[in-house]
Amino acid sequence: MNENFCTPVPARRISAKAQVEWRVASKNCTRINITVRQNGAVVRDCGTFEITPDLALNKIVPDTNGIVGSITFVLSFLRGDTVCETIEQDYQIVSSEVCSTRLLDGCWVSILHFSPSESRYFREGLLNMTADDWRNHVRSMNKVGIKSILIQNVFDSPYYAYQHDRTVDNYDGEAFYDSALYSGRANIKCLDAIEAILSEADKYDMTVFPGVGLFAWFDFSPESLEWHKRVTKELHDKFGHHKSFYGWYISEEIMGDLYFSYQPVPDEKYKDIQDFFREYKKYVHALTPTKPVALAPNNIGFHLHEKQWLPILENLDIIIPFAFARSYYNVAKIARICAQTGTHFWVDMEMFAYPFDNGLKPKKLDEMLTEMKNYDSLEQVYGYQYTGLMNEPGFRNGLGEEDTEDLFCDYLKYYNERTAND
Repeated sequence: MNENFCTPVPARRISAKAQVEWRVASKNCTRINITVRQNGAVVRDCGTFEITPDLALNKIVPDTNGIVGSITFVLSFLRGDTVCETIEQDYQIVSSEVCSTRLLDGCWVSILHFSPSESRYFREGLLNMTADDWRNHVRSMNKVGIKSILIQNVFDSPYYAYQHDRTVDNYDGEAFYDSALYSGRANIKCLDAIEAILSEADKYDMTVFPGVGLFAWFDFSPESLEWHKRVTKELHDKFGHHKSFYGWYISEEIMGDLYFSYQPVPDEKYKDIQDFFREYKKYVHALTPTKPVALAPNNIGFHLHEKQWLPILENLDIIIPFAFARSYYNVAKIARICAQTGTHFWVDMEMFAYPFDNGLKPKKLDEMLTEMKNYDSLEQVYGYQYTGLMNEPGFRNGLGEEDTEDLFCDYLKYYNERTAND
């Protein structure tokens, strides 16, 4: 059984203008030493830090100022002066004039998109993806420097909060893996896309957030909490051995103004969301002491409900809001709120063109890069989504049209140019 745990946030890459946070926990060790190695030599001894044992979560921000390029973090867990375990992690610090890397640091993938109309250009391809196709999908993402994958959800469910009567006992969603909890299975060719994604990501030192969901959209009721705990335990038991298994993404999403503009749910039920993440955070800490918990709300009205959001953010490690490009731009206001709780604020940048009434089609690279500069103050840009919007030529497999290959090739050229000197 592991006694020492560590997870960097962000996962594998950061701008030279930002600082990586190491989340560490140990059963018995009381100190940790962190050094940085580059080209085989130690270039920085970041110091030895006191840590609280008994698997308490400790957050450490080592000094990496002035270091750029491919590096290896070396973390040595100490009991007294004795090194109990040493863990190494390759990492990339990108030369950048801003906090953002101005790269796609991660992207969502959908095993089966929730909307048949939005996914009309790639739904048939998703239905017929094999395990080998998913492995190719991951390899292609790695080729363009997308080092983190966020799986949208591991169950398909059509329900919405307060508009269904599902419970943990009668839940009838369809799993994308061989679940022992529920018998429903999505009608897709690949019986375990999640295993294919994780095992391939292991090979390339990529990271994966499995999307714990979907119970029901926007549903954070006590019943949903219990469902999420059970599914989390099963995902941990089945897939937790993968080194790429990075953290916990809650798929339910929520409006930036919580339930205040969502008529089916009483306004005061925002308290359910507060309770959900307080209890869920405790639960996952016991399973995975350093793995982060993430949520992707939309941005609309977020800054108007600071009082309601703060108790939620206290138990969220990362939020990744979306819709800035097609709604009110409030990045600075959200950042101010997140700073109060130390919650990492990344962005879910929509990679699809507007309008999308006739289905999701990729933006042109120039449009995407112009939007990306709006997020220069944030440490990570995640794209929604790679699946159906970017494809390596020769590996499209029905996931979109030729313009998805154009975006891949254009972005690959940009990525190589941006990182040429790192």
